[in-house]
Amino acid sequence: MAKISLVDVSLRDGNQSLWGATGITTRMVRGVAPLLDRVGYRTLELVSSTLMATAVRYHAEDPWEKIRVARQLAPNTQLGFLTTGKRFITFGRTPDAVFELAFTLLARNGVRKLWVIDPMHDMEGAKRTAAMAKRVGFEEVIGGVCYTISPVHTPEYFAEKAGELSDSPDIDGVYLKDPSGILTPDSVRTLVPALQASLGATTGGPQLREVHSHSTTGLSPITLLEAADLGVETLHCGLPPLADGPSHPKAQQLVANLRARGHEVDVDVEAMDRASEYLTRQARIKRLPQGRPAQYDEAYYKHTIPGGVQSTTRRQLAEIRRPELFDAVIEESLQVREDLGWPIVMTPFAQYIVAQAALNVIAGERYKTISNEVVDLLRGDFGPLPGKVNEDLLDRALATPRGREKAADGDEVTLRGLRQQFGIHLSDEELLLRAVMPAEQVDRMVAAKKKSTTATLAGLLAAAGSPSSGLSVSVSSGDTKFSISRDANPADSAAKEATA
Repeated sequence: MAKISLVDVSLRDGNQSLWGATGITTRMVRGVAPLLDRVGYRTLELVSSTLMATAVRYHAEDPWEKIRVARQLAPNTQLGFLTTGKRFITFGRTPDAVFELAFTLLARNGVRKLWVIDPMHDMEGAKRTAAMAKRVGFEEVIGGVCYTISPVHTPEYFAEKAGELSDSPDIDGVYLKDPSGILTPDSVRTLVPALQASLGATTGGPQLREVHSHSTTGLSPITLLEAADLGVETLHCGLPPLADGPSHPKAQQLVANLRARGHEVDVDVEAMDRASEYLTRQARIKRLPQGRPAQYDEAYYKHTIPGGVQSTTRRQLAEIRRPELFDAVIEESLQVREDLGWPIVMTPFAQYIVAQAALNVIAGERYKTISNEVVDLLRGDFGPLPGKVNEDLLDRALATPRGREKAADGDEVTLRGLRQQFGIHLSDEELLLRAVMPAEQVDRMVAAKKKSTTATLAGLLAAAGSPSSGLSVSVSSGDTKFSISRDANPADSAAKEATA
């Protein structure tokens, strides 16, 4: 049998699938990263642009600080970032200059691996993204084939798309991504050999290396075992409480099952358990849900909305005080997807589909209002749609003010222009956030950062190191007292000690 490595998805995809992308804070990363580092994971899937946005929006936290904390406290484990290659935080097309800045900063702050998955299977675009990532310092790039079910997404379709990645010198491997959790053991037995053959096992190009499958239907623990038996060397999994349900298979059980089949998995299960214990305590303290094994649900194969999108939709409907609409929105999403020409149901298109379905349900009329993102999709901003589009919807979309606009390709956006717009003295990290997020959200993050305990202590330590003046600082809490003192002239202090 084979030697299998693991990717931990708890902090990124587990968080996004079960906790609406808002549960993991920098403090939690600080607590769990050293434990995760002891496990022996191939990679920690740490962050996506969505999680960077939620850090700013919901916690007023600097997402770059979260990355640096993980890098510092998990020095032995590769950190990874997921991108679609066409958007960064915003739900529209991101200009290349902004993307290159984002990738540069991710590499600078310690992220070494990139998964690039284009939901429209624009493989030429994926290869350009891979080349950019390698150019700015990423060490490993994995290109994705994204699995779904529709009249146009056949095994032959997926094999052809995988083959289009085979000539890229910048893609180190390929992964089969199942964001909806709809792969079955039977489909894996068909798809994995087809993708391997299309890539060419002896050509020296990228090979099928990883499988990423959610547990939404309860089948992925078995699906991953089949993938391992077929030669896939890296599997994605999560730790309780951020495993199972709409997240990924529980890592401890996956390891036990792989070993029972005769595969070698070189990981420390005790370290997994300790990390799980920490995350479970945090979930209880914050009253966050814990993943549970899912019952098989045949109806899920109709809409295939990923778990992360479902949890986010529930949260957003609750925020507008209409939580009872959830089931109707999911049902309406079936028709919206068909009308849009069967786009794959993953970020950002899953959000486009569900948001438009919500507009239809709330209005009580289909396409009374068409979102700008759906208009962008229909006019081809993300490439040709895989199936036939509803002609009436297309006409209505192109007749809107948004539809009559010329699609911007972003070539006019430059770093110099962004600095002129947002400020020449901003750090690169803050500049990027201001380029893609509302100003008031970034302002709140900056203000919170200045008032944080970390910033206060850093200021005290900087003052203590200043040679220009004496310093005496004392902080007390109950019976505990912390003091820092420094004489203005060290030589005078030494003389006093000598004569004392």
